[in-house]
Amino acid sequence: MSDPQTIAAARALRDEALAIVRADLELAKAESSPARIKERAIDEAVEMIDTVRDVANENKAIIGAILAALIGWFLRGPLIDLATKARDAIRSGD
Repeated sequence: MSDPQTIAAARALRDEALAIVRADLELAKAESSPARIKERAIDEAVEMIDTVRDVANENKAIIGAILAALIGWFLRGPLIDLATKARDAIRSGD
């Protein structure tokens, strides 16, 4: 059989490991609480908005060109009709 000193040392290690596991469980519970998840989501959203704002400030011309292209795409039908009318007016001499 093991001597009492070895058993006491093993129990101390076991108790220490159990305390670490319990602390990790408490941390996991705290981090997975709805309030903490909401807080992290808000923090991430704020950080993302700041990043987008910085990128937008650095690339205004590109964003303007993309917006113009999107507007042109969505208004392509009326723009084609307008161009057709203008072409017909020029051809007929009006």
